[in-house]
Amino acid sequence: MEPEDAARFPALLGAVASLVRAPGVEARIALDPRGFFVEGGLGAADAASLAAVGERRLLVYRKLIRRGLAGAIRLEIPRTAARLGEAFEAWVERFIDEEAPRSHYLRDVAFELVAWVRPRWAEDANVPAYLGDLARHELTGFEVGSAEDSRGATGIDLDLDVPARFHASVRLARYEHAVHRLLADEAARDVPAREPTALLAYRDAELEVRYLELSPLAAAILDRLLLGETLRSAVVGASSSLGEALGPEVLASTARLLDGLAQRGALLGGAP
Repeated sequence: MEPEDAARFPALLGAVASLVRAPGVEARIALDPRGFFVEGGLGAADAASLAAVGERRLLVYRKLIRRGLAGAIRLEIPRTAARLGEAFEAWVERFIDEEAPRSHYLRDVAFELVAWVRPRWAEDANVPAYLGDLARHELTGFEVGSAEDSRGATGIDLDLDVPARFHASVRLARYEHAVHRLLADEAARDVPAREPTALLAYRDAELEVRYLELSPLAAAILDRLLLGETLRSAVVGASSSLGEALGPEVLASTARLLDGLAQRGALLGGAP
């Protein structure tokens, strides 16, 4: 690439990005396409070349990219998109206008949209209160389903004074609504209970995403284990934080929890 071309490339890239993401582009391109590109930092010759492409072709490119992003998002949160109905496209358009994807990977766009949109949904009376939790739940399932496989890796027996080792797909999710009990059908419109919920998500040996509903104590223990605490530290710290007496019942329930996770393939043993 010639030095002159290298200097022009960032401006050309910025012009294309503005064409895709800037709000109100349709009216600006129709009125003065050359001026739009000059304002974006292009030189006069490059701006004229792009303007010569024509309004229709320029806007088709914009629509194709935006529709592609909306389609990728819908694939990862299909039930959330279905419950939004026609408003889904409007929220995607607003996200692109105001924030725009930052990741180079298409699979990340839904995660970026949900992180951006949840506080806005919380303030919008037209959006069901549980929808942000449902979107997060769908993304958790996507993330667990696409995680690497570490089932064949070896560890050591889990001991009180070593950290636990979990399958790479394991995630701990917390919601304000019991969205995991909603019907899976995209046409369903049932409403979940407003009920603080903690779920351990993992992928089983048949590559199916599974969920285990946790008690507050179990969730607190697993929270700490997933952060790398030893089993002793996790049990003592979780019990103390919840005001639970560290007696035989707590120890027995913890043992049952860990044994069950091991049988499910979610817990692989102690960290080497």
